[in-house]
Amino acid sequence: MKSKQDKETRLDRIERGLALLLQGTSELKESQKRYGEERRESQKRYDEERREAQKRYDEERREFQKRYDEERREAQKKIDSELLKLKQSQDRTDAQIQETGELLQKTIARLDEVGRQLGDLGLVQGEVAEDLFYRNVRYLFKEEHDLIFSVVKRNLKKKGVGEYDIVAVNGDAVLVIEVKNKLQNRMVDHFVEKKLPKFKKIFPEYRGRKLFGGMGALVVKDAVGRYAEKAGLYVLTQTSEGGATLVNRKNFRAKEFS
Repeated sequence: MKSKQDKETRLDRIERGLALLLQGTSELKESQKRYGEERRESQKRYDEERREAQKRYDEERREFQKRYDEERREAQKKIDSELLKLKQSQDRTDAQIQETGELLQKTIARLDEVGRQLGDLGLVQGEVAEDLFYRNVRYLFKEEHDLIFSVVKRNLKKKGVGEYDIVAVNGDAVLVIEVKNKLQNRMVDHFVEKKLPKFKKIFPEYRGRKLFGGMGALVVKDAVGRYAEKAGLYVLTQTSEGGATLVNRKNFRAKEFS
């Protein structure tokens, strides 16, 4: 009798266990079902949020691209405007440079013409001065120093070697005169130190004569005249009436050059 009760008790426990297992299985299925639904719902919300986020990102990106394109176009317009201004400024500068160059060329041409005219004037004045002293040298030295020149030559020269403006001969003496427009100290030095000492070497026919020197100029300042006189030279210049005169002092003694 006891064994039968124990056996029933075990069956009851098995049934209860089976019932609990079935209940647990049912609850597990229900839980899995809820989990699946929640998961699908969560995935759905996630997808919707992702789509919304992507949509906002795309809209923001398009807006940013739009602003960027507008700003780039504005910046390009400003750059193009500045480049145009720069080109216009460069064109004006080039035109000014060309105009300046043309004016410079014209100025140079005018200066060349003035220089040519001044050169021609200098040559004319030089010829006038030479002619003045050449025509008056006999008279001046006869009146002032009682010297009579038998021969007076103008522009005595040996090509490529030397040239002397006026050469006057008196017996055993020869006077060599250098003519300038305006007399200066450096001209006196060059004549005395460089040119006069070469005279007899270039023209050996005058070696047997005493050599004297003189300088004539249309303009002779007193100080320069005294400087030439101190060097032992006769000094000739023009008068206010257009004639010629010697400006050496009465006690002047000309230097004999070798």
